[in-house]
Amino acid sequence: MVTLLIGAGLIILGIVVIAHDRRTLLSGLLPFLGLLTWLTGLPPVWLASTLFVIVLPLGILGEVLTHDGYWILSRYGTSAKGYFFLLGGFLVMVFAPLFPVLWLLWRSVLIVKLMLAIYGYVAVLIDAYLLATVINALPLTIKPTKILILGAGLIKGGVGPVLRRRLLGGLALYQRFPKAELIMSGGQGDDEPEPEAVAMHRFARQKGVSESAIRLETNSTNTATNLSEAKRFINSGDRVALVTSDYHLLRSLLYARRQGVNCQGLAVHTPHFTFTCNAFIRELGAYTIIHRYLIPLGLVLVIILCLI
Repeated sequence: MVTLLIGAGLIILGIVVIAHDRRTLLSGLLPFLGLLTWLTGLPPVWLASTLFVIVLPLGILGEVLTHDGYWILSRYGTSAKGYFFLLGGFLVMVFAPLFPVLWLLWRSVLIVKLMLAIYGYVAVLIDAYLLATVINALPLTIKPTKILILGAGLIKGGVGPVLRRRLLGGLALYQRFPKAELIMSGGQGDDEPEPEAVAMHRFARQKGVSESAIRLETNSTNTATNLSEAKRFINSGDRVALVTSDYHLLRSLLYARRQGVNCQGLAVHTPHFTFTCNAFIRELGAYTIIHRYLIPLGLVLVIILCLI
């Protein structure tokens, strides 16, 4: 009964967070922890099966890292980075199916308990990040007055597949709300012949968008500066739709929240699974940099709880 009440409380708190401002990891973490609390009432064998489902995304990321390590070694030869990805990814991948078995048979052994706690902690964060991304990718509830499309690297000097999908998603939204202004955000990288926003502007003009509907932001160098630089085109009363790739959505919205940009996200699907997983791994790394103290403190707390 207590676990039911705790789980319900966490889910209700998560709904409150989502209703207030869903651009936070808590929008995924609180409901997920609530469901996880309810699942603790399952019989051990069923709970072990559920735990496997929970750690499966981390195991899949481990498989992708293993593949990346193999590719680096086969392409560039001996490489510390290649071996790190290959061996580290392999261990992460193999531990996923072992997780429920170890939990069923040896969870009382301290070293096993610590291993399960650390792996489970990372898995829960990944699951919560995925859930928060899905929640923030729900259909827009606003009629945007500004449509902010985030840039991506140019390929051979032109719009590449990732940026093309972002532009097509943003332009499709513009067709629904033709009174909105388009903000193209993207500066010039060292390997790019022109700012990304200029190429984005050219793409939009070729699709028939009028010059007066487009604003260019050409100074940004990363996601954070995309938002800080684009702010000058956004007024306090604007309703902003932020358009970017699905794997990139949550972190972009977190930066928007920090910059005080009131917006909702439009996630553009990325079809290539391996590319998406690699991009998602980079997003997780960037997220841990944003919360460089909070996440390690949580891990330390988990380890302390195991030792008590």
